[in-house]
Amino acid sequence: MKIEKIIEKTSKTWEKEFKKGFTAYIILRFLSGKDMYGYEIKSKLDELMQSNTQFQESGIYQNLKKLKSKKFVTSETRKSKKGPKRKYYIITKSGKELLKIFTNNFIYPVSKSIVEMIESEKIKGETK
Repeated sequence: MKIEKIIEKTSKTWEKEFKKGFTAYIILRFLSGKDMYGYEIKSKLDELMQSNTQFQESGIYQNLKKLKSKKFVTSETRKSKKGPKRKYYIITKSGKELLKIFTNNFIYPVSKSIVEMIESEKIKGETK
């Protein structure tokens, strides 16, 4: 197999792993700002990734179902200004606590390290 194919395949694998591993975290992050319904979450995810990665609605709803079963989110049906009623998802106190702990213990240290590595590479002239 040519190296270009191996790189492409590995990149796609990493993308799937990223989506699988961080979609729930990102959903909780969105919900910490405001209550949202499913399609609104999907649109915000797509906007965040700037069309580089598409999120399937089914995957988003699977994440919401898991978060709800663990009591990190709850939901309620509300009237919509346009169209039928919508199910809004609301982050719970335990969801906020999970978000805080994971952000402090993982997201901050990892993102700081990644930025430092990238900056170091720029100084050395290794990246563009």
